[in-house]
Amino acid sequence: MALGLFGCVCGQFHTPPEGLGLSGDGMIAVPVPFYVLEHPDGVALFDTGLPLGMMDEADPYRGALRAQGADATLTPEETLTAHLERLDIDPARVRWVVCSHLHFDHAGGLAQLPNATLVVQRREWEAGMDRDVARSYFLPRAYFDLGHKLKLVDGEHDLFGDGSAVLIPSFGHTPGHQSLRVRSEAGDHILVGDACYTCEVVETRRFPAFADHAAMNRSLDALLARRDPETVMVFGHDPTQWGDTAVLPTARA
Repeated sequence: MALGLFGCVCGQFHTPPEGLGLSGDGMIAVPVPFYVLEHPDGVALFDTGLPLGMMDEADPYRGALRAQGADATLTPEETLTAHLERLDIDPARVRWVVCSHLHFDHAGGLAQLPNATLVVQRREWEAGMDRDVARSYFLPRAYFDLGHKLKLVDGEHDLFGDGSAVLIPSFGHTPGHQSLRVRSEAGDHILVGDACYTCEVVETRRFPAFADHAAMNRSLDALLARRDPETVMVFGHDPTQWGDTAVLPTARA
């Protein structure tokens, strides 16, 4: 079946480079993407970008980020709903939201998709429900525990049942992180999520301090092994993939 795939940048995350395993000084701004899959059975999203509160200087979670030396910014034109409207997609008609994991910059837009079924790895959801684990992995329940219908999956999962979009467990960044392989009209892509922030980290293996580094190494090696010669890896927050020439279509032709 024909599958459409779009990439949308939903704000920027600001951090010292070492926070993303990169070299350099000062602060850098990196994109926060989410992805739109148009299938004959309905529309699905992979991740949801930043929460609307990141437009507010007084937002408590944004304040907590700043206290840790980071920040997140979002403009009205970058919101999830603004992107969907430009693609002529009604947010109320999105059927599924697959979250790679439950960090605020991946699950933050769930509140704008009240009718969608949330598809997440069971072990990620269980981590988010465990107060101690959620605290150690920075899983803010206020952004994801919103009463959505849940589909908890265990390991690999064929989202549409036709092989066009297959969830791949890539544990380590968080306990139940998952990536997504998409075979679409745009080509063959692996949406890596935060299993690897950037192409540079493929070589350096500089992973975040809170993560399970051994598991991240195994997961990244497994994702790389799935590549065919034509496969494009789309990393979690890679500025080089969202410059003048984006790695994926961002609008209809």
